Amino acid sequence: MASVIARSIIMKQHSGAHRLSFATSIKIKSCYSSYAASPKEKSPENYTRYHEVSSENWKFVERLRPHLLVPSYPTDRNYASDWIPPSDTPPNLPYFVKRTKNFMVPVYLNFEEVRNARKITIIRHIEGDIWALEQAIKSHLENVTKKPVVSRVHEVAMHIKFRGDYVNEVKKWLMNAGF
Repeated sequence: MASVIARSIIMKQHSGAHRLSFATSIKIKSCYSSYAASPKEKSPENYTRYHEVSSENWKFVERLRPHLLVPSYPTDRNYASDWIPPSDTPPNLPYFVKRTKNFMVPVYLNFEEVRNARKITIIRHIEGDIWALEQAIKSHLENVTKKPVVSRVHEVAMHIKFRGDYVNEVKKWLMNAGF
């Protein structure tokens, strides 16, 4: 059992001098050991109050609520961010990289803490022949950087990791391939 002690200071004037006295009240908090011993619930009207909102003000509330569906992207082909929408027909390849729910290419940069911060490029949402995709991207990156590229394929999680920061090159390659 826990107790809560509340003290209040009372100043009394007694023969011209100020005296302080402490008034102490002890309130004991009880802990119920079972549901049956706890006090019974009252009706919901005791706990909640309802407030009518006019329909004119409801438009401000709807603005703040999250959308239930992701809106479709605009059909313009020119974007300032060099973003390309996915092609209408998927490319005829043995692998496929599915976009995220916000139509973004699933290529990410991760920092692993090994001595120095090591940069790892990760490609996720891969379906189909993951090894063929790894070879195609690896050969493209080696042609662009003129260096050997180290990669790791995780078949169960269906993602590929490349050592280094190749996010922009991989995104451009995937978007130009039609993913």
